[in-house]
Amino acid sequence: MNPQLWAVAVAGVVVLAAAILELIRSTRARRAALICEGAPSTEPYILYFTGDGCTVCRTHQEPALAKLSGVRIDKVDAIAQRDLAESFHVYTLPTTVVMCTNGKALYVNYGYASARKLEGQLADARSGLGATATA
Repeated sequence: MNPQLWAVAVAGVVVLAAAILELIRSTRARRAALICEGAPSTEPYILYFTGDGCTVCRTHQEPALAKLSGVRIDKVDAIAQRDLAESFHVYTLPTTVVMCTNGKALYVNYGYASARKLEGQLADARSGLGATATA
């Protein structure tokens, strides 16, 4: 067989493999995004990005979250659900995201966020005053 035909065949296989990998990646990302979109809420809620090795998560962030009564908190493993973490630009653990009832992020807190800060952000979200902010 002609060497040029082999080269075209190999290139075709590589392109096909890349397309399949991208399809798998985007399907996983859509599935991970269902955490936000697939669970409608009548109240603002918090996405809490954490990881197994995050000491600040265990010693500071989780006790602060425990002080919030009656608030839905969706714990997300940032390593296992990397696509979802990347969609919120999570590169620091812990990260908390205050979500409004329609699944939009209102506040993104990179690093530790105190219970007082989160309560204020949730109050803003309930009153409709929330604006996307980072801190």
